[in-house]
Amino acid sequence: MRRRRVAALAVLALAAAGCSSSSPPKRAATLPVNGPPGVIRVALTDLLWPLEPERAKTRDERVVARLLFSTPLRTGADGRLRPGLCTTWRTVGKSLYLRCSQADAIAAHLRQQTAWQVTVPAPHEVVVTTKASVPDLPYLLTEPWSAPPGVPGPFRLISASPRRVVAERNGLRVDIRKLAPFTALKLFRAGKLDEAPVPLGDLRAAKLDPKLAPALRVHRLLAADAVVFSHRVPAEVVRVYDDTADRADYQALVPEFEAPPAESLAERGQPSASKAAIALRDAKKRISGLRRQAVRFAQPRDPTLAYGSNLLIAAWRDLGLGAVAAGGTDAELERLAAPYPRLRALTALAQGKQVVPIAWVADARLVSPRLRGWREDELGLVDYTRIRPRDR
Repeated sequence: MRRRRVAALAVLALAAAGCSSSSPPKRAATLPVNGPPGVIRVALTDLLWPLEPERAKTRDERVVARLLFSTPLRTGADGRLRPGLCTTWRTVGKSLYLRCSQADAIAAHLRQQTAWQVTVPAPHEVVVTTKASVPDLPYLLTEPWSAPPGVPGPFRLISASPRRVVAERNGLRVDIRKLAPFTALKLFRAGKLDEAPVPLGDLRAAKLDPKLAPALRVHRLLAADAVVFSHRVPAEVVRVYDDTADRADYQALVPEFEAPPAESLAERGQPSASKAAIALRDAKKRISGLRRQAVRFAQPRDPTLAYGSNLLIAAWRDLGLGAVAAGGTDAELERLAAPYPRLRALTALAQGKQVVPIAWVADARLVSPRLRGWREDELGLVDYTRIRPRDR
């Protein structure tokens, strides 16, 4: 009887194999690649509003500023200087010599925004002179604040509101909407968006999704999530918070292992696990000797940072530190993002502050196969002038 059952099962297995071999293989699910001709549809979590370039601080706000405003110089995806309104530049001592279109507008704007001496010695020439040597002076002129008002940007503004910005250039239209990440993901799946952020906690799921994985773009930015402590908090207390920060959990749950923990803004490498373990052990011994002090953390407006802040506070409280999520002003988890692609531009943000770096930042975005030429630099900026939808 047992032999008959085995034989019957074998026959069924062969029959199943025969059926599967004769049926055509299932095609992998793919994203829709259709869309309005000549339109790039982008979802951002933050939208620059009002449309004033000097207000652009976050990655998303700078993307909008780059779209609409022209700066004297720009940077490429490789981090090198590129022409903007100015086509050539050279530094001699404390002076920067530029050849620019809109020279008068650039000079007038820089005089209002800075204490630099700015002259226009000849048509299309601008000379910027500083009191002290500024090695990155040309890079400062790539920041959004340096864009002179009234000068046309890369794209012409068609319409604008706090939740939507539409701009056009040579028949190519960029339609940017402010959307929650999960809403954007749903629209991206349906082929109604060409670019969307990956929601917090969904990065690994996107990698495993055969439909989303080919569209996933993850790029490490020149930015770090760091806790900035008020000077009301004693330095010895800040050092204990630094040595006991749960960077490993933060790395696993916020950037999802796509960016390493950060122990110094001057070093972009992976911290030593053994040194971190020793520092944690020694810091635990010092906690009992500290004067009990409540450190009240402000709640970040960014949902990702708010989630990360709660992770850190919970771990610190478990160790007996007085971390309190009470909307205070003693400390706050902030995203420090370099304004131009130089590491010293990032470290300058920490000067004069009590800063505890936690983790480097990785930007995860979904980009439709419909777009050609999409590329993100280490500031998170995308040059939409170089992108073409496949329907064009």
